[in-house]
Amino acid sequence: MALAHTKTRAPQPREGLLLPRPGLLAQVERALAEQRVLLINAPAGYGKTALLTQALAARGRDTAIAWVALDEGDDLGRLLDCLFAAFEPFDPPWRTAPEGLRDAALRGGGEITAVADAMLNALEACEVERGLIVLDDVHHLQDAASVQFLDRWLARMGWRWRLVLSARHEPPLRLARLRATGELADLGPAELALARDEVERLAHTAGLDGEAAAGLYERCQGWPAGVRLVLGMKQGQRLPAAIDRATFDYLAAEVLDRLDAGLRGFLLRSSVLYELDVARCQALGEGAHVPGWLAEIERLSLFVTVVDLAPHTLRLHQMFRNMLRQRLRQEQPDVHRELLERAAMLETDAMRRQGLLLAAGRPERAAELLLADGALLMNQLGAQGLLDLTRRFDAGFADTNAELHRVKALALWVLWEAQQAEWHLSRAEALFEARGDDAGLRASRAHRSILLIAQGRLKEAEALLRDLDPFALSGELRRMSLLGRTWHALESCRFDAVAPLFEALVAELEQSTSLEAWYTGSPAPRQISCAGMALPVDRWYRGAMQVLGDRALPFGVNAHMAQAWNLFWQGRLPDARQWLARAESDAAWFGRLIIARNHGQALHAMLDLIAGQHDSALELMRLRLAEHVPGYGIWGEWHATFFMSRMAAACGNRAALTEGLARLARLGADLNDLVMPYRPRPLLGLQAQLAALEGRRADAIAAWRGLLADGESGDLLGQLAEARLLLAEALLEQSDRAGAAQALAPALARREPGGLMWVVPRLLRVAGEDWGDLLDTGDLARLRGWADALRPATQEVLPVAPADERLSQREAEVIAQIAAGASNKHIARALDLSPHTVKRHVANILDKLGLNSRGEAAAWWNSQRQAATRPGALG
Repeated sequence: MALAHTKTRAPQPREGLLLPRPGLLAQVERALAEQRVLLINAPAGYGKTALLTQALAARGRDTAIAWVALDEGDDLGRLLDCLFAAFEPFDPPWRTAPEGLRDAALRGGGEITAVADAMLNALEACEVERGLIVLDDVHHLQDAASVQFLDRWLARMGWRWRLVLSARHEPPLRLARLRATGELADLGPAELALARDEVERLAHTAGLDGEAAAGLYERCQGWPAGVRLVLGMKQGQRLPAAIDRATFDYLAAEVLDRLDAGLRGFLLRSSVLYELDVARCQALGEGAHVPGWLAEIERLSLFVTVVDLAPHTLRLHQMFRNMLRQRLRQEQPDVHRELLERAAMLETDAMRRQGLLLAAGRPERAAELLLADGALLMNQLGAQGLLDLTRRFDAGFADTNAELHRVKALALWVLWEAQQAEWHLSRAEALFEARGDDAGLRASRAHRSILLIAQGRLKEAEALLRDLDPFALSGELRRMSLLGRTWHALESCRFDAVAPLFEALVAELEQSTSLEAWYTGSPAPRQISCAGMALPVDRWYRGAMQVLGDRALPFGVNAHMAQAWNLFWQGRLPDARQWLARAESDAAWFGRLIIARNHGQALHAMLDLIAGQHDSALELMRLRLAEHVPGYGIWGEWHATFFMSRMAAACGNRAALTEGLARLARLGADLNDLVMPYRPRPLLGLQAQLAALEGRRADAIAAWRGLLADGESGDLLGQLAEARLLLAEALLEQSDRAGAAQALAPALARREPGGLMWVVPRLLRVAGEDWGDLLDTGDLARLRGWADALRPATQEVLPVAPADERLSQREAEVIAQIAAGASNKHIARALDLSPHTVKRHVANILDKLGLNSRGEAAAWWNSQRQAATRPGALG
């Protein structure tokens, strides 16, 4: 489901659209040449769109035209969607994905200003000589965010692009400064109204006698819609004393009643559509006469605009369309409702479809479809955009509709607002239960169990999951219940159960091509650190990449980040860095992604720890904790603090560890399910570390032994392997080599180092010991293999790579296409890529080479090829 393409198509000029008015067109041309902004401000029926159509038709090929037709209810999100689509033919060199810019702008505040600036920068770097951005019917933008965005544009837009605003009344923008500086041109009713001689000339051409011609101007006062309507009346029909909007509605109805009955009925029925073309009208239920009727509507000039030629598409003037819909509603209310609903099913634009269903009195159907398309719309509109659609329903209906509560929960979950999302799911659960909808009830419970787990409300979640046996379910419900059980096992410290449950989840995911399903199954670092997770996570990553394909979506960031952590816990540090860089590069392209930043900070801190950069590692963990999302709750904060405290212990920072333990105790006081049978002593491992740092070696050894005696419940973030190695080291210092080997051996039985990554310097020391026959030969070989892989390499200052070597093979192919003059669309076709992927490659090329535009990239490529100083390097 996408934006209606007609919203970004400039109307097509046609004969008879408007009386040729060279004087008025000359005014428009002067305004576009001398001012940055043109405001055409007049009530309905003054021919604003028709005038712009003529003016644009007169522009040369060297002028880029970006047209946006705004509808009632459009807001900042819709405006941005339209602008991105309108700019697409000009290949702006985006440095952040349009989807990421949209998400950022919808967060509001200063983000709107930053997005406006980023868009203006991209426009200025377009390879166009001059351009016009037309916002038709800008009065429909009522939200404060749109006003803030456009005010920024008005203040910062350069002279290469001009902005044209068409409105029925002056928009609430800061126009005074532009007027004062001569940067704004105004055309109002006085300029758009037909002059007396123009009206009389039209009247004589239409065959009116002298008296009627003389009286036409007085009655219409030059209002083009009124003049046009009167000229369509029967000869000799008595004219009203004056033509205004109310009279227009009356006379338009009179004109309608004089039409052929078939054409009249077609106009009434098709008025439910935003645009008219043969396929759409026939799908609405019209027959073989549609092509002829559309031609007749255009021939009669029935207040219609041509918005597309392939397929031939018409749009009725909103004033005329409103009259038609009102007549249809009055004459055939049941047919009106039925046609609105049928039109909604033909609509590819989510907001338009929703508006049609709401107008048909079918909010429940609109809510059902919104839930069914939730994952798709999330990818297209972002979480904020999806929430936006839920706000368009009547508040009373929204509060009592289970589907809308589920949609809100879906969006809030992605925004890390776990508490709010869980509340909406509890409402949905109650509403589904009240209506006897068992499928909806169970889906809500499965989803809510995960959100309860995210808040640490484990007993409540367990009660819900107990009634959801995944192996007695199928499809999405089975996946959600398996996901819930996986997370419950993790958070209740049944760590040995995590990998088998996740493996079962992956097996279910492999039966699905749904991005939403794979996205919700994304494993987090704590989950990936559990024993046995390496192979299932790798399997999940490969499946996720296959489902994602060539699509550039934020889900790819999650997938690359998960694989980076998976490789890290396996001790494959170069590979982990490579996947981390890939995830962060993608995250930068998509804008601020909270989860990517959070997980990335932690992994950078772990890599710094291993490199011996302790101050940097601790600072990253403090920053991560400071940026904790409040909506994620105290449970999430406790775990972030635990991670930071582990880092403090690993860095040997006693003060930071003491502070962390105190904070964990404070937070834990409000977490009823923190201490439970599965997790009897959540702070024991950290307390052992503090005892060791304070020189209380006996206490430390006792605490480590206690932690190991508790079994899997202490293995949070690989804590057991770390404890085994620390205990072994302490016993070695007491010359208890047999006890040390006994303590260490279970940590060496795993295929990967896991929790030993916290104590690499000590791992190196222990690996260098002469263990004789105290350790199994295979275990000892594994230990020393890990030591070799994790031993910090000698830091070398590497020379900066030549610019040509900074580009990947694919990027070199893309820049070669740019230099050949290919557009993004042509590059995508030539290289079998999606247009989104091409945009991303262009951004990478410009970033790597320090360039600003595609033109600069083409010049750089050509200079490199001509110089030929590195034959074959660019291949």
